[in-house]
Amino acid sequence: MRRMFVVATLLSVFAIPAFAQTPTPNGGPGPDGQRRFQPPPDHWMTIDSLSQTLGLTADQRTKVTPSYTALNGVMKDAAARRMAIRQRMQAAGGGGGFTPGQEPTPEQRARFDSIRTEMEGFQTEADQYYAAIRNALTPAQQTKFDALPKPMVVRPRGMMGGGGPRQ
Repeated sequence: MRRMFVVATLLSVFAIPAFAQTPTPNGGPGPDGQRRFQPPPDHWMTIDSLSQTLGLTADQRTKVTPSYTALNGVMKDAAARRMAIRQRMQAAGGGGGFTPGQEPTPEQRARFDSIRTEMEGFQTEADQYYAAIRNALTPAQQTKFDALPKPMVVRPRGMMGGGGPRQ
């Protein structure tokens, strides 16, 4: 169970070098038969799309724009941090010495947990801006808003095809 969590964390935070060389659409299998997962995007949706989908008034758009801008800023910061981590790990020889299918060392596990905690912090901040946008909407708009894909900085544990949260 721990191994699945570590592998899922590793893949959700940074890609192995082959990922950058052999991207596959929709997370399909790569040439080696292993699934490749795209990292979360560096933006949510455009303010125009949000405004049109929800039918925002000019006043509402003015109210949600600062939170919208801040939310996209968090997503861009998280994407830049993921890229920096990925580049550092690739420069260190792939996964920083991690070999998929092998149990990580305590040092690697601590590093992966630290990265996940950092990314979860970005998600918490994005969720706060998301909630601020939602709070500026009418109940009918909130229903539409809730149907939109939620901005995702990090994939929740267990979304990578592995088991549930780490014990």
